[in-house]
Amino acid sequence: MGIRRIAVVASTFRVGGAEIVTANVLRRLSRERFETRLYFLHQAGQIGRELLTSGFGGVQQLCKVRRDPLAIARLATHLHRFSPDVVFCLDHADAMWFGRTAALFTPAGGVVIASHSTGLVGRNGRVRPSFGTRDRVLMEFTSRVVAVSRSHARYLREVAGLPRERIAVIENGIELDEWPEVTPERRRDARAALAIAPGDEVVAMVAAMRPEKAHEDLLRAVVLLKESGRRVRVLLAGDGERRGALERHAESLGVSDQVVFLGIRRDVARLLHACDVVVLPSRAVVETLPLSILEAMASGAPVVATRVGSVPDLVQDGITGLLIAPESPVELADAIAYTLEEPGRARERSRRARAVVAERHDIRRTVAGYEALFEQVATVSNR
Repeated sequence: MGIRRIAVVASTFRVGGAEIVTANVLRRLSRERFETRLYFLHQAGQIGRELLTSGFGGVQQLCKVRRDPLAIARLATHLHRFSPDVVFCLDHADAMWFGRTAALFTPAGGVVIASHSTGLVGRNGRVRPSFGTRDRVLMEFTSRVVAVSRSHARYLREVAGLPRERIAVIENGIELDEWPEVTPERRRDARAALAIAPGDEVVAMVAAMRPEKAHEDLLRAVVLLKESGRRVRVLLAGDGERRGALERHAESLGVSDQVVFLGIRRDVARLLHACDVVVLPSRAVVETLPLSILEAMASGAPVVATRVGSVPDLVQDGITGLLIAPESPVELADAIAYTLEEPGRARERSRRARAVVAERHDIRRTVAGYEALFEQVATVSNR
């Protein structure tokens, strides 16, 4: 059978849930069975640089200018030299287009696309489908599209119009040992490290600062809680092009003294141990099976999230967390207040949530799913 060669094509590996999950899978692929190389159309990004410096071969900045048509030829040259059994593309719009097109001109095997969205948000803020007309035309040259849940697979079939037989479901997973369950001692130590007083009520949100994550809804919920007499402290972990606007918005709402912008953090586990509730008020586009919710559930932090994407596949309302409608600061404020007022019930939901993650979302299950898929696609393509 020999070693299968996997060529990974991506726009960049900035810090984001899809990139973190993909990097964790690539690091854990069997070195006896798979050889992986990385091809970045732009700068590798923080996670991409970590992979390149840890021993993965590859190149970055195949695009010399924005929308560089010659990047297809450069990528095709690299793929011809590597001769991969599988070209594995993230669902970045340019990566899907360039990766599949370059593969047509090389002895590459099958093409697999990892989809992590239910829509894409452009620079102008407009939402477009995850797979447009061009992508559906190229579906003829795509072996499989990976969905991260059954409801995501349904979206790809019914909304994106992808053929059922081209869709494979591999749920996101995390390394459970990296997300130990909160204990009184861990909570105390985490709060001391973050300079949080024992009696402070803390709300955390871990997400890139992009429009679909709806940080504004959390800020408005903080105002409503303040007006009701409850003063919470908010920790925002993550960064992005909207950070400045969000900081100004917090100031205009009069809650900037309650909100801490932490930027990108490598100690998210500690942050989760320090908080009383984790929220993700995402809007009804893009979100699939969010990594931040998996991590919070594994850590034993109470979760409040919007009923969007594949979140209901993960969070059962009232059982493993609380679900609210998107774009509803009032519901968000009420759910936060309920969680804080009923800590015993919140702990029970969190206990059940961790059990769900341990059973269904261990990273080893995710890796095994990708290994089996790569093997299947390589075998069929090489016949």
